Amino acid sequence: MPNGIDLVRAEHERVRELFGRFNATLDSALVGQTIGVLRARDSAEHPALYALAARLVDDAALMDRLAAAHSAVKKQIDVVAGLRGTPLVDAFQTLQAFVGDHIRVVETKLLPRLVEHATAEQLEGLGAQILQVKQQVGY
Repeated sequence: MPNGIDLVRAEHERVRELFGRFNATLDSALVGQTIGVLRARDSAEHPALYALAARLVDDAALMDRLAAAHSAVKKQIDVVAGLRGTPLVDAFQTLQAFVGDHIRVVETKLLPRLVEHATAEQLEGLGAQILQVKQQVGY
């Protein structure tokens, strides 16, 4: 079973790929697909990842920064979901920027700290939790 860090990184790569495909094609079907992936990812990763991080990473400022970024992404998803045409493209590109910034912070600040502080069993447990929720939400 993959550990939680590997799963989070794989999901980040999937999201980057979807945004890249949209940028290359401007195919609006990719907007819905990307939003679906982001929402499912949020349900699967967020509770498990941030709960573990809150226990192991003694950095309130980092956790606050991640929570604020997460909130901004969720709000922008709601904005994108209600648009069509040029406003949709613009809002989706804003979402891409928010998500890209969030992913960079998670990958450069949070995940290395988790690797440093978590046991192999904790990271495997994180992976199991993520996979379980993914199955529950049909993702």
